[in-house]
Amino acid sequence: MLRRALLVAAVMWPCLCHAGIFDETEDLEGKTIVYAGEFEELSCPISGKYDCLTWPSNLMRTKREDICFSTNLYSCRLSCKGFIAVGKDGKTSVYLMESLGNDLKKGTFERYKCPSMF
Repeated sequence: MLRRALLVAAVMWPCLCHAGIFDETEDLEGKTIVYAGEFEELSCPISGKYDCLTWPSNLMRTKREDICFSTNLYSCRLSCKGFIAVGKDGKTSVYLMESLGNDLKKGTFERYKCPSMF
């Protein structure tokens, strides 16, 4: 029993030490937050209204405003929370909270016109 507990502790210790290692909260300092809230992932509708081969990868939309964008982050499945922030250089970035834990991940932001889904 003691051997099993030591094995579990040895396996879990590296995971606990690295918690928060990918958190990019400090990167928000000095930036202007233009949106804070929920995001939803938009999939290409099957209705044939759009060419799904040219559909942007990881297209997302803000829930309260009609802001659509593509990002290089893939941690948001269906719905997640985060921020859109603009730096002093005018560059826009998106920060998404991971589903497990409270870490923020910084991603690219490429704005798109929001598609009509119906």
